[in-house]
Amino acid sequence: MKSPNRLPVGTNPRGKPKGGKGATRIIPKRVDKKVEVSFSEEQVNLLKDRYGNNLKMKKIRLFVWDTPPIKISVTEFIVQRVYLGKKLIAQATHPELPKRGIFGNNLHSLIITQKNGFAGSCEKVRDFIEDLTGESFSPQAIKDCVHRTGKELEPAYNDLGRELRDSESVGVDESPWRNNGKNWQLWLFCTLNIVFITIENSRGRKIVNKVLGSIFEGAITSDCLGVYQKCAWYYQKCWAHLLRATYNLADRNRNDIKKLHRWLSHLFEEMKEFLKSNPGLYERMQKHEEFDKELKKIMNYKWKSEEAKGIIKNRLKAFEGHWLTAILIPEVELTNNRTERDIRKTMPTKKLLGGHRTDKGAKYFAIIESLRLTWKVQGKSPYQELINKFEEINGNLPL
Repeated sequence: MKSPNRLPVGTNPRGKPKGGKGATRIIPKRVDKKVEVSFSEEQVNLLKDRYGNNLKMKKIRLFVWDTPPIKISVTEFIVQRVYLGKKLIAQATHPELPKRGIFGNNLHSLIITQKNGFAGSCEKVRDFIEDLTGESFSPQAIKDCVHRTGKELEPAYNDLGRELRDSESVGVDESPWRNNGKNWQLWLFCTLNIVFITIENSRGRKIVNKVLGSIFEGAITSDCLGVYQKCAWYYQKCWAHLLRATYNLADRNRNDIKKLHRWLSHLFEEMKEFLKSNPGLYERMQKHEEFDKELKKIMNYKWKSEEAKGIIKNRLKAFEGHWLTAILIPEVELTNNRTERDIRKTMPTKKLLGGHRTDKGAKYFAIIESLRLTWKVQGKSPYQELINKFEEINGNLPL
């Protein structure tokens, strides 16, 4: 027996599997610079003395990817302003002129990438930029830059929340999060192309209602935490959590829990293979009936051990009707693995920085990281999308 999500500890070999095809980078369509590399006359003579005169000279093509030396550029803007008496009414805008602060779009995006993407403290981000460019900025300037970014991106974040509420299927998970020395929760909601994060001082159902509405008109995929009940029209409980529980119990006991784990694993593999074929509605309805019969057979079997009875009572029967939703509804998945993978991307900030010291810091982290992870799952570059967003924000005239 093995866990459905991973090989047992110590048995997963590193590197590419034996017999796997190697990956070779394709020849680039564009070459920015060509350099001839040849031996000197002295080197040629040395080689001939060592190996004889029958040596053949041949030239090959090698490609090297690099970045140009990074340096800070400074732009002076001559900006027109309008006053009414001494009161500033408006200022002319430009896509490359920030509304506030001294950081241009590219440097601004680099700071956010380092701060959020690599869980850097303001001091470490300052040191990184100084090492890279030779220019030094204060940690306070870095922090102000991050907070301004969160404030400027809040409208886009709110749009993301509205789009999430209109989705047909949402995965949800939460993780403990330290904020201002207290225990809060990071909540993550995701679909195929949206990631939405909020950091709250509650693990209750009110957070799900706050994000998705009082009753979500779609399906929620989650673990068996009770707060997800009475929140949506449909539910899908995570099979990975279920099989992990039976696997851990089977690993420690010599009773019929092993049989329960085998039967559930077999059913899970059957369902997974069926969904790979992207079946139509009629096939889904037929198979749902078959899988439902199999699951009920497992639930009604006369299990003897307390471990097996506990799984049946507290999981399968307690959430009866919530284990096969993915068979009927195309966008729903059997596991909540996608949400767990996304929430794992926030863990460096939790582990390395210990969460946040202020409510504002937590709020702006959630806003920025929601958009960065959303762009990532949509196949876009978070770094470039941030630059595009800054240009859009800077170009708008606030009247």
